Amino acid sequence: MMTIKIANDNNRNTGNNLADQPFTNTQFNNIAPNNAIEENTSNTDPDSTAPDNVPPNNVTEEKTSNTELDSLTPDNIALNNTIEEKTSNTELYSPVTDNIALNNTIEEKTINTQSNNPVSESNNKNNKNKDNPEQLRRLVMVTGDKGGVGKSTFARGLAQTYIDNAVNFVGLDADNSNPHLIRFYEKAANIHRLDISNSDKLDEFVDNLKELVYPKSKESGKNQEEKSLILLETPSQFLPTLKILITEMGFLDVVNNKCKMRVTIVVVISTIIDCITQLLELYSFCGDRVDYIIVKNSFYGEAEQFAFYDNSKEIKAIEQQVKATGHDFTSINMPKLAKKSYDYLDVKNLTFRQGLEQDEYPSVFGRVLSWLNNFKGQIKPKKDLFGIEKILSE
Repeated sequence: MMTIKIANDNNRNTGNNLADQPFTNTQFNNIAPNNAIEENTSNTDPDSTAPDNVPPNNVTEEKTSNTELDSLTPDNIALNNTIEEKTSNTELYSPVTDNIALNNTIEEKTINTQSNNPVSESNNKNNKNKDNPEQLRRLVMVTGDKGGVGKSTFARGLAQTYIDNAVNFVGLDADNSNPHLIRFYEKAANIHRLDISNSDKLDEFVDNLKELVYPKSKESGKNQEEKSLILLETPSQFLPTLKILITEMGFLDVVNNKCKMRVTIVVVISTIIDCITQLLELYSFCGDRVDYIIVKNSFYGEAEQFAFYDNSKEIKAIEQQVKATGHDFTSINMPKLAKKSYDYLDVKNLTFRQGLEQDEYPSVFGRVLSWLNNFKGQIKPKKDLFGIEKILSE
C-alpha cells in the first residue's frame, strides 16, 4: 500500500520573470542529498544523466457573461457515446456521471448556445471549479518507450510548472532505474515511488488508485482532501505493461469511472522512426479514449527535423480520429537546455527553481530561466490537458 502524504504547494508565480519568484515550497536544508549519479550504461536506460538525454532543448473560444472560455479543445466526449443535445429555457445541469463512462448515453441539455459539457468547460471561469470539482481531474502519464528521449526531464519541468502555479498534485515515479521525480522533487512536492514491476504490483496499483484520489481517514472514516491531479512518470520499455493495464485490467475504465478523471498521455519523442512505431503501437490499445500530447525534444534537432512524425500519414489519420471523438491529439516542443546547466542541476540534485536561486554560476541562472519560460510557454495553450486551470502570470 502506498503511504500518501499531502504537501500543498503555495509557491505562486506572480509574473513572467521567474527569477523574482520565491521558492516557498522547498527549504534548502531539504534539498535531496547528493546521491551517487546513475550513469547510463545501456541504450535502454530511460533517462540517464548522460548528455544524450538532456532536453537541451473542435478549438472553440466562447464567452458567457463576460467570462472567457480558456479551454482549447472540446475536450472530452467519450468514444462511442451518444450525445443527445436538447435546447431548453430551463436551468442548466450537468450529467450525473460527469462525462467519461464509455458506451453510456450522455444526455446534455443546453440553454440557447451555451455549452454544458463539464470537461469542455474545464477552464470556464463562469463555471466554478468548487461547484464542479471533477472539471480538471487528470491523470497525466509521461511516457516515451525509447530510452533517453528526455521523458524524465519533461516530467521534472511539468512538476516545476505545477509548483510555480500553486497546483496541488500527487507525483508517482514508476521509473525505478532512474527515478528523477523522486531524486529532484521529493522534498519540493508530494511525490511517491511506485512499483509496478509485476502482475501483483499492477493489481495493487489499480486497487489503490481510487483511495489515492478519494482518501478516507482510517480513524474517523471521513473523507480527506481529494486529489484531482496525478502526475505519473513511467519507465522506458513500458508499452507491454501499459497494454496489460488497459486491455486486461480495464485501467482506463477505472480512471474514468471510479476516479472520475480524464487521461492525458504525454509521449516524448526524438527524430528516429522507432518513436513513431511505438506511438502507433500505443494508439492500437489506447485508441480514442485519451488525450495525446506529443513532445518533440529539441535536443535532437530543430522542428523541421522531426520529419518522420510530421510526414506520417498514419499519425495524421490518428489525429483526425481522436479529435473526431472530442479528445485532443497535439504536439508541442521541449526546449533545449545547454549541457553545462543541465549537468550542474544534475550533479547538485537541484530543481529548476533552485537552479534560478543559486549564485554560483550566472550562466546557469540565465539558461534555466530561458528554458523554464519557454517550457511553460509550450504548456500554456494546452494547460487544461495538464490539469492546470490558470497560469498565474496571466
